Amino acid sequence: MDLPVCPFCPVCNLDLSNHDQPAANHHVNRCLDGGYDAVAVADKQLENNQVQDKRLSPSPTPPPPPAKKKKISAFNVLMSSNNPEEKADAEADAQSQPRQPRQPPFYKILQGMPIAVDAFAYSSIPNITAYFLTHAHSDHYQSLSKNWSGGPIYCSEITAELVHHITSVKREYLRPLSLNTAHTIPGTNGVTATLIDANHCPGSCIIVFEGRQTVDAAPSTFTSPWIGSSRSFKYLHCGDFRASPRHIRHPAIARSKFDIIYLDTTYLNPTYSFPPQPLVIDACRDLVLANLRGEMRVNSLMQPNSSMLDMIKGGWKKLSGAPEQDEHGEYVTDEKPSSGENKSENENIHPHTLPNDVLVVVGTYSIGKERIVKAIAHALNSKVYADKRRQALLRNERDSDLDALLTSDPYAAQVHIQGLGGVTIAALPDYISRFNGRFSRVIGIKPTGWTYSGGGRGGKSESSSGIGSASDSKSPSIDLLLKQDLSRWDTYTHKHIHSTRGSNDYVSCYGVPYSEHSSFTELTCFALSIDHTRIIATVNNAKPASRLRMKNWFDAWLLERRKRCERGEYSVEARSENFW
Repeated sequence: MDLPVCPFCPVCNLDLSNHDQPAANHHVNRCLDGGYDAVAVADKQLENNQVQDKRLSPSPTPPPPPAKKKKISAFNVLMSSNNPEEKADAEADAQSQPRQPRQPPFYKILQGMPIAVDAFAYSSIPNITAYFLTHAHSDHYQSLSKNWSGGPIYCSEITAELVHHITSVKREYLRPLSLNTAHTIPGTNGVTATLIDANHCPGSCIIVFEGRQTVDAAPSTFTSPWIGSSRSFKYLHCGDFRASPRHIRHPAIARSKFDIIYLDTTYLNPTYSFPPQPLVIDACRDLVLANLRGEMRVNSLMQPNSSMLDMIKGGWKKLSGAPEQDEHGEYVTDEKPSSGENKSENENIHPHTLPNDVLVVVGTYSIGKERIVKAIAHALNSKVYADKRRQALLRNERDSDLDALLTSDPYAAQVHIQGLGGVTIAALPDYISRFNGRFSRVIGIKPTGWTYSGGGRGGKSESSSGIGSASDSKSPSIDLLLKQDLSRWDTYTHKHIHSTRGSNDYVSCYGVPYSEHSSFTELTCFALSIDHTRIIATVNNAKPASRLRMKNWFDAWLLERRKRCERGEYSVEARSENFW
């Protein structure tokens, strides 16, 4: 039975029920990438206007009949911040207003240590001597600027380059650290930090901290009884990450017990199930190749992001490889019938035999999605075009492979990088027309791990999207959920990706379930495979109900792990070194 739809942003929990699907996707992807949230600003302005209208309205006047709630469209979202002069004036006004320093939430401060993580929006925090930045997405470096003087900033070498380029923070405050090495952090009474690739975006890290508790810097009523003792504590801060077996096998994590795991809980809901990232990258590459070889039939009647809708709604039959049937009972497929023997998915492709007048546009907001871009470019033996601003950012990633692919000549590249808002059926024809007939058609790829229309096994209500207490016999079995999801993604190929509504032989667009955050299944596998005492959520923890729901999952994971350890199962078996 389908469960209720969950029209809420998984990051900021904004109700998106009054947004159309493109606007909802726009909002969530901006939240995930840490960009400017135009939708939330528009919603707040609408709310303020309604309050003001109510105050000015004379009481004897009867209210007008209720109007149908107008949906916010992607066009309104994009246009809400398109006037650069107004935006500059607004920013200047905001900067001229004196700001009261905000108090950081407790999870931004490591318990008992003088260390803050991704906490730059709170000025200089008392008793904090070291600031860590997990990666260069703006919701994590928020408020960093050339005026920063709060203290040293520790991060990966790539993140240091990126954040200096983006924010102009002075290099004297940046303390880049190499990966996979335990660094003793000055001014922390001997705390060591080991940075590990987070599998999120270029430069992103999860961090292992180890040391004594020496200071109570967190704004909390709780005071640790271990402050000043000789006991050593071990924490794992996950920042934003896509969990994989590589993490639990890392020497700094394997065979360790963590007192606290600070967990990226963006998708801590069974609703959010999507295929392993390597399979999606291969599927995107194969989709483009099949399209260029003439093996794909565009279905212009498909609903927007239908592959993701099916994914989240729990389309087990569809995603297991079984074709759909039309109203006449005939099987429908996006592939043309083969004229010969079945071809291997991994057969040797000769790029020079493919047409070079087909443009592939990959959408992204900021850093991230480079793996899809590189996979497609290598398959086509093509250069990659990005505008001057984006290219300057990409070259700070220190990726020699990507650097060799980049070009400033859009005519010389079959693969272009554009903002996600420009990768639509409406926008792509205008984009391709700029190149004076260089390209005969265009394929748009929209990588996103989320769509709000699906209900999946979860939903809006706490009962459907969460779990009861660890002892609740009515709670869903962790083991059953794992078996369902892991079997669900035994395979994921380009055959599972469908064109969006309005696609045709000239312009086609595909939404693909590519996420740089951990799915619910991956979070579960991670928690069951790592020895820990406590988990603290770093996302979606503003409301008590949400915190309780997540705590119930944490307790259930801990109970399930104990059962598995008693059977000698200390980690979830992985299908690959890169995914479960």
